[in-house]
Amino acid sequence: MSTVQEKTRKRFPRLSSNAFEHPLDKAALETVRKIPFIDKLFKKMIELGFEKNLRIQLLGMACHVTPKQCPRVYKLLREACDILDMHEPDLFLMNHFTVNAWTFGVERPFIVLHSALVDLLDDDQLRGVIGHELGHVKANHVLYRTIVYFMLELIRAFGGLSNRIAQIGIWAALMDWARKSELTADRAELLVTQDVKVCIATHMKMTAGSKTVYEELDTEEFLKQGAKYEDLDYDMLNKFYKFFFELQLSHPLPVYRAKELKDWSESKQYQEILAGRYPSKDEDLSLRDCPHCGAKVSPTFFFCPDCGKNARM
Repeated sequence: MSTVQEKTRKRFPRLSSNAFEHPLDKAALETVRKIPFIDKLFKKMIELGFEKNLRIQLLGMACHVTPKQCPRVYKLLREACDILDMHEPDLFLMNHFTVNAWTFGVERPFIVLHSALVDLLDDDQLRGVIGHELGHVKANHVLYRTIVYFMLELIRAFGGLSNRIAQIGIWAALMDWARKSELTADRAELLVTQDVKVCIATHMKMTAGSKTVYEELDTEEFLKQGAKYEDLDYDMLNKFYKFFFELQLSHPLPVYRAKELKDWSESKQYQEILAGRYPSKDEDLSLRDCPHCGAKVSPTFFFCPDCGKNARM
C-alpha cells in the first residue's frame, strides 16, 4: 500500500510534458521524425481508418470502463487524469493472459488494460500503470507509436531483399525510440503515484508475474540486480550480447527502468515539480536555452532537466 494518501497527492495544473520528458526520448524522437515520408504515412493511416478499425474491435470484444462499468478502475483513471491535468481518454479492459497495458490512437487516444494486469496489481500500482499510459498520451507519443506499429507491419508485409538494409535501419530507429519513450511514461507514473517504492514494486511484480510470491520479493534486491546487469559492461562480449538482445525489445529492461525511476525520484527536476515549479502549457513557447548544455528549460525551473546545473546563471 502506498504511503501517499489520495487526499495528499499533489496535482499539477497546466502541466506540460516538457516537465518530465526524458532526454533520451527527445533525442530518439528527432531521429524518427527524419525518416522519409513519415507525415505522408500518417495521413494515409487516418484515411484508411486504421485507428477507427481497432476502436470498433474493442467496443465489440472488451469492456469500456465508465463510472458504472468497473467503477473501481474508473476511479483510478479519474485520479490519474486529475493529477496530470488531462482530458480523460477511453479506457478498455480486455480479457488477456499477458500482464500488459497499451495506448493507441491519434484522433481519440484510448488505453487498454489486460485482465491479467488488473488481477496482479493492487490499486496503487494499477493507478501508476494508468499514469504511465496517460504519460504516453500527454507527451504526444500516441502519434508516433501508432506510426511505429503501422510501419513495422508494412516492413513485415513488404520486406524484399533489395530493401533489407533500409528496413533494418528504419526498424532499429523505431524500436530505439519506442524503448526510450517508455522512460518518459515511467516518469509520469511516478508523478501519479508520488511514491517511488510503488513504482519499483510494480515493475518487480510485473517481472516476476506471480501474486503468490510477491510478499517474498524485495525491491532493494531488484535494484541490486539492475546494478549487476549494468556491471556486465566491463566485458566487450557481454556488451555485444546485451546490444543485440535489447535491440529487438519494444520496452527497456525492467531492472533498468527501476534504476532510472529511482535516480529520477532523487533528482532536482522531480523535486521542483513536486514543489510546483514546472513547465506549464502556457510556458511551452517561452522556453530558454540552458547556459551549460543548450537544452530547452522552462522559466520556472531553477535547474536544467538534462544536465542538472543551475539554469538561472
